[in-house]
Amino acid sequence: MSDYRGSFAREMKNRGYAPNTLRAYGGSLDRFLRFSAETTFSPGERISRFLATYDSQEPRRIAWNAIRLFYELVLAKPCPYVMDRVRPRHRLPSFLERSDVLLLLSKIRNPRHRLMISMLYGSGIRIGELVRLRIRDIDFASLSVRVVNAKQNKDRITVFAESLAEDLKALVRGREEKEYVFLTMNGRPYNRRTVQAIFARAFQASGIQKHASCHTLRHSFATSLLGNGIDIRAIRDLLGHQSVKTTMIYLHVTEKAARKIRSPL
Repeated sequence: MSDYRGSFAREMKNRGYAPNTLRAYGGSLDRFLRFSAETTFSPGERISRFLATYDSQEPRRIAWNAIRLFYELVLAKPCPYVMDRVRPRHRLPSFLERSDVLLLLSKIRNPRHRLMISMLYGSGIRIGELVRLRIRDIDFASLSVRVVNAKQNKDRITVFAESLAEDLKALVRGREEKEYVFLTMNGRPYNRRTVQAIFARAFQASGIQKHASCHTLRHSFATSLLGNGIDIRAIRDLLGHQSVKTTMIYLHVTEKAARKIRSPL
């Protein structure tokens, strides 16, 4: 089983899959291999039963993609199970108002931690992109950030808030351009879970009665720009979406909020 797992990780890495995808697919394959070792079903039936163990669609989709890729890259044969139609779940993204974000930030005492969370909201970057951000990727003159090797292995340019510029300059002053922007007290890059924990503690302390995560700040960045009249294609480029159709979901969110429809009861 470990040979399969190692081969799968190696082949994905050789093809340039993003670190997040490596983790997600690798975890799904681990679970599938353990499930397979405990059953005697035919390969196709085994896959079908395994996918049915998931209660929600997104983890099931990830597992299905991982299994198909495993058959293609490692076993070098067609997957014995076919699932060509999956009912998509159309979910509107949650977002925070600017006042919510400011309240949340006020609960973070560590200046470096507060700056990290501010960058998530002010730039629309993902957590993985934040912790991999290097000093050379920041352009203070244009208030822009170059996101290198993002999703789909693409680079993109996004913005950051002018109000964060001085704090960022102070943080990186005198350091080498190749270094990561955000380093722990031990001089190591932050990991995703630490950033998530920082957000979770601040969010709980804020008392905001909504459901939110670090990724909600990316949604909030997009909806704020739309609310300020920024063209949706420009927002697509800042977020790094392949299609403007993906970005259109924020248009639905902002339109519903702008209408402020109230029940007649």
